[in-house]
Order: sequence, then structure tokens, then C-alpha cells
Amino acid sequence: MPAPRDHLNLFARRFAAALQRATRLAPATGPADAGLALGSDRHLPGAGAVVGLLAAFVFALFGLLLRGNPAGPAVAAVASLFAVLVLTAAVQESAVFRLAEALAPGRGHGAVTVVLLLAARIVAVAAIGAVSEPAVLAALLAGPVLSRFAPLLAAHWAAREGGDDAATVGVAALWCLVPLALMLVVGGVAFVLLALVATAAAWVALLRFLRHRGGGFDEGRGAALQQACEAAFYLGASLGA
Repeated sequence: MPAPRDHLNLFARRFAAALQRATRLAPATGPADAGLALGSDRHLPGAGAVVGLLAAFVFALFGLLLRGNPAGPAVAAVASLFAVLVLTAAVQESAVFRLAEALAPGRGHGAVTVVLLLAARIVAVAAIGAVSEPAVLAALLAGPVLSRFAPLLAAHWAAREGGDDAATVGVAALWCLVPLALMLVVGGVAFVLLALVATAAAWVALLRFLRHRGGGFDEGRGAALQQACEAAFYLGASLGA
């Protein structure tokens, strides 16, 4: 039976692998371990929490510097998003661009799709920040976590298998509990409920759209699902703030 130290070591390695995949914080130092990478899926929402912490910190910093300025929440939302794009190297956004271009070649849908998603995030976050500072910080922490859980759930349903895949979804879901509880404390039931309903609606709508376009559930589609769910999460939260 593995000792607690072995479990801790495995958790640390898997979480570091998830950070390496989701951010620039843990650059690769050696050959990729396929088994470790697969096991890191369950901790991608945890890596999202790191992204959310940075987003919340930058928003709080600019909100403090621009306190009293009517444009403060909008500027803070832009700065927060920019920090996230730097931290993640805009990998998800780039994948969404490539997917949109592949689905409609020669129509320029990639740029339009990415701009609309980013604009939705900025507007929704600014709207929450204009109403409540604690609420927007809680939403910025939870958004990257919940949105990174969405593709894992979709992949699990697409595979229709149990075992390790089910365990992956279970562990990933646990990462979502604390951010949602924090949102509940600072914003109330409607704040959390509307954010989740909007996220679920985006999840279902995009999966139906992609299913009619053929192909399997690949990395590009996962990125699109993550981006759409994060934007929808903030939009729903803005209605409940």
C-alpha cells in the first residue's frame, strides 16, 4: 500500500504537470511522461485556481488604484484579462482561433470568435466589479476553475467509460467546491446559481453545435468549450451580482 508521502509526491508531480499545461509557471524540464500528463487532467481546474488568483489580484490592484473612477472596473477587467493571457500564453484562445478557422475556412471567423469571447469576459467582469468588489474577486477565482472542469466532463461523456476517467472527473469536481462556496458567501445563491445556469447552457449549446460539425472531441474543441463556459460564467454571474 502506497505511503502518504508517495501520494503527496504523486499529487505534487501531477499538479506541476497541470500547471505546465495551463500556464508558464512550470516549464518542462525533461521528456514528457504520458502517464503523468494523463493523470494531470484531474488537476487542470486546480491550475485554473492559480490563474484565477492572478486575475483577482490584478483586478484588486487596479481597482484600488482607480477607486472612485467610473471607468475603474472596466480598466481593471482589461488589466486582469491581460495578466491571464500573459500567464497562460493565450494557448486556449489560440486553439479557439484555429478551430473557428478550420470550421469555416477563409471567412475570418477565428478573429471574430476570439474577440467576441474576450469582449464578453471584459464587459461581464466589469459589470460585476461595478456592483461588488468581493463578488468580482470571487467570480474571477471561480471562473477559470469551473471552465477547466467543463471540457473534462465533456470528454468523459464522449468516451462513455468509467474507471480512471470517472475518477478524473470526480477529483476535478472537488477543485470547484471552494471557489463556488466563496461565491455563495460573498454573493448569495442567485450569484452562484445564475453563473452555473449560464455555464451549463453554453456547455450544452456548444457541444450540440460541435456535434453537428462532425469529428471527435479534441484539444481544440476542449479549448472552445473552456473559453465559452468561462465567458458564460461571468455573464451569468453579472446578472446575479
